[in-house]
Amino acid sequence: MRRWLLALGTLGSAACVPAEYDWLVIDARFRGILVEVVEPGGYGSLLNVPPDRHRAFVLPLDTVELEWKVAVPPGQELQPPIWIACSWECRDALWSGSNLLELADCPDPMPIGIPDACRLGEDHRIRVHLGGAYAPDPGFVLLLVGSRRPELTPRACLERLSASPRPDVGGCFVVVREPPFSDTPLGLPFVPGSVEAPPEVLAEEADTNPTVLGFTVTRERGGVREDLVVDLGDAVPVRRGDRIIVEPRFAADAAQEYWVSFDDTWSGPLEQHTELFGYQLSFSEPVLFDGPDQVPAGPDLPSPTFVVPHDVMPTTLWLDIVDDRRGKAFVELQFVPEDDA
Repeated sequence: MRRWLLALGTLGSAACVPAEYDWLVIDARFRGILVEVVEPGGYGSLLNVPPDRHRAFVLPLDTVELEWKVAVPPGQELQPPIWIACSWECRDALWSGSNLLELADCPDPMPIGIPDACRLGEDHRIRVHLGGAYAPDPGFVLLLVGSRRPELTPRACLERLSASPRPDVGGCFVVVREPPFSDTPLGLPFVPGSVEAPPEVLAEEADTNPTVLGFTVTRERGGVREDLVVDLGDAVPVRRGDRIIVEPRFAADAAQEYWVSFDDTWSGPLEQHTELFGYQLSFSEPVLFDGPDQVPAGPDLPSPTFVVPHDVMPTTLWLDIVDDRRGKAFVELQFVPEDDA
């Protein structure tokens, strides 16, 4: 059942604002992992990567940066999570009991196949240098263990996860993700059949994360519409009753073109696609918002729209953008009360 927050205006009028919707962050929320290849290995030279962009998937010999993204209620700051390369044995035992407390540090460079689980690091953002041995099956999954609460340490969460019988881990993040290896890295000699792809396929741009330059914010107030061009990091002043429409501004080359074959051997007809975007959004404070808060990648991307409630509070809008391949972008926009709001 949803709870409702009753916000009273200065003249005694009332507005019912939902206090527990999926889009309202009342507890720290995991948003995803941003993957960027910051130092391409030798195999990366065989791929077409646009200038000033980072691949969204990794190959042997790459150095990859992994950053966890979380939405946190106002006034909170979370401790950095613990990153673990969890072997298949570790993964299979994860929910039945696995001691993860005294793991050795992962080797550097990091082999793609590992016999035992190891510790990659403890930070909000880590870099991993991959070794050169290629294996179609990477042999591990990424495991992030963190805390949802400032007073609870990630180490304590790891202790809870390793204990038997296991205590409550509800105050912890336990996130399992497949490593960000490419499913079909084209033109690479160790992937059977890839070099037989047609020239136009081999020349296509490697998948990168979409670049968001900022936002166009339409502010409707008293029958007057005003379009504001907002850069990342800037704040939008608002008053009670403002109707706000948010549209992310993408770089001109953010939506990449790529080829699709309906034949695994690339001998059939090709079809060129252009990436489509979707999003998931969250708010730090109650607003008058009817959704949708999650939109899959598709041709028509609705602009998030909401109305500022009577109680005008500094509010963060978190927007997690995905394309229909592996690309992701995590951005946020601040709304602040105007001086005379």
